[in-house]
Amino acid sequence: MPYEHKVIGNMIVFFIALILHCTPVNAQTPEKRILLDGFHKFSPGDNPAWSSPYYDDSQWRSIIVPGSWQSQGIRPVKGIGWYRIHFTAPDSINHIKPTVLLGRIGDADEVFLNGVKIGGEGLISERFVEATKVDRLYVIPENLIRYNEANLIAIRVMNTYLNGGIFDKGIIVGDYNALLIKKLSRNKYAIVMEFCFFTFFAVFFVTCFFFFVQGLRDREYIYFWLFISIYGILFVLGSVTFYNTGLKTSLIQLAINALAALLPAGLVLLLMHVYQEKLTVYIKAIILIFLFIALATVLFPGYSSRGYLYEAWKINFILTAGFLVFFAVKTYLRKFYESGPVLLGITGLIIGLILESVGGLDLLQITGFFLWDYSAGFFMICVMYALTARYTRIKEELRSASVRILDAHEDERERLARELHDGIGPSLLAIKLRLQMLETMIKERTSIEKEVIPELISDISAAIDELRAIAMDLRPSFLENINIVEAISWHAGKIQENLGIGIKVDAGDLMEVSPRTKDNIYRIYQEALTNAVKHSGATAVKVVLKMKGNLLSMEIKDNGKGFDADRAERKRTGLGLYNIRERVELLSGIFRIKSDKTGTSVCIEVPVS
Repeated sequence: MPYEHKVIGNMIVFFIALILHCTPVNAQTPEKRILLDGFHKFSPGDNPAWSSPYYDDSQWRSIIVPGSWQSQGIRPVKGIGWYRIHFTAPDSINHIKPTVLLGRIGDADEVFLNGVKIGGEGLISERFVEATKVDRLYVIPENLIRYNEANLIAIRVMNTYLNGGIFDKGIIVGDYNALLIKKLSRNKYAIVMEFCFFTFFAVFFVTCFFFFVQGLRDREYIYFWLFISIYGILFVLGSVTFYNTGLKTSLIQLAINALAALLPAGLVLLLMHVYQEKLTVYIKAIILIFLFIALATVLFPGYSSRGYLYEAWKINFILTAGFLVFFAVKTYLRKFYESGPVLLGITGLIIGLILESVGGLDLLQITGFFLWDYSAGFFMICVMYALTARYTRIKEELRSASVRILDAHEDERERLARELHDGIGPSLLAIKLRLQMLETMIKERTSIEKEVIPELISDISAAIDELRAIAMDLRPSFLENINIVEAISWHAGKIQENLGIGIKVDAGDLMEVSPRTKDNIYRIYQEALTNAVKHSGATAVKVVLKMKGNLLSMEIKDNGKGFDADRAERKRTGLGLYNIRERVELLSGIFRIKSDKTGTSVCIEVPVS
């Protein structure tokens, strides 16, 4: 039969099965099929003579079929083992087109009937090709079955990943058309889910492209695109749809193995940038190890070397998983923005990968997909939710920022006008009046008292000091020459002197910070202290500065009357809190506020190295 006609015929049968709601169709009577489930002979190892019906397998072990080797305590050397299934074909099936349905096999196979090869999926060799998700359906050539006599189906199986063996119930010798419908019927879930995954990756890919077009080109979005691209390629190349194209070669399998080894490195890069953390030496070492394993997979593609590389990969992945979970929990406890969904996603992903890659839990036998397919999908949904929430939050803040900036400019103009009008203005007016009086006295040749000139100089000096104070509030020039603790202590002393509020500054050993970080921390401190002075009615304020690893922590706590911090955060009322949050986000830090009847605590943590 021409290949095109065969494909068209299979498609027609498939759609008939869908129309019938994919209900398993049994077009044969029990007398016209042979069910082969049960105990059969098995031997680990590899010997071409084992395909012969004349080989004596009486000393072989009997194992249950279907069932994986690992579940029955068998681990074949080099991952190869042979099944020998003996059966007698009744004369009642003499008039059908004989076919054997074996279901899914992990991971590549060659099938022989009475010593003659009748089919195989994947490739068994050092340069192997996996066909784990493919249902095996092999047509038996005419005159090969011995009716009313003993027959032998010998199955050579190579296990390359997780569990090996024959997985599906219903191993049958019967009519081709009936078994094809049965195969398509029980694969309906896998077929639908495969196209759902294809759509899933396409939607996420387009969403990342949308973010890029909208100008959101932060690294976390780029690395998320990179991660879903790698995983999407892995899923497509490992799918039944791609396998059926005939394009899956040993070279493609090698690319799959290398990308799979590299995937955790993409995960680490993604999470570090989602959390806006710098790549430390430890993180760089983790990434380099995965890169080395991926490169070694390409340079040493054989099955034997892959076993050692896979063990090294598992060890590094376990260490990486522990680090990422610890880091995700730590970041969540710091209340980093959108850290909750990311923590949920990374926990689900790592649990799935550990249960599958390390623990050997294989959902393929139940659902037709690996556990890491589901856990990766769950992780992508959680991260996409977090990134979309971040995009929405940033967009909303940008929308309101222009209004707030204009309001801030107007408030600042009003404040400057008020201070100039109420402070320097009257002083300059008094100086002007005294100068006019001196001018009149000079014109009238009236004697001038000695005290007039010193008093005039004193008034001018006071006006200059007041003008400097206003300028210092706008931009303290001395910040460039002193550290942040000295700047805060100077400002605290000034406030105590002017307002009589007790301010205690408690600072430990701090790392040197950049001028940009110092300016922003000083402004955050000023804003928080101004709120405490103006709105809380506090009589005492404590400022604590300390290092937490590479984070500079500053807490401003007062004993005022407090306020509803949650409501203020939700409605973003008050320009002061908004300014603090904006400056902290500018420094890639964390902002927390707590307030009750005993007082208010404003705490920030910003990276300084």
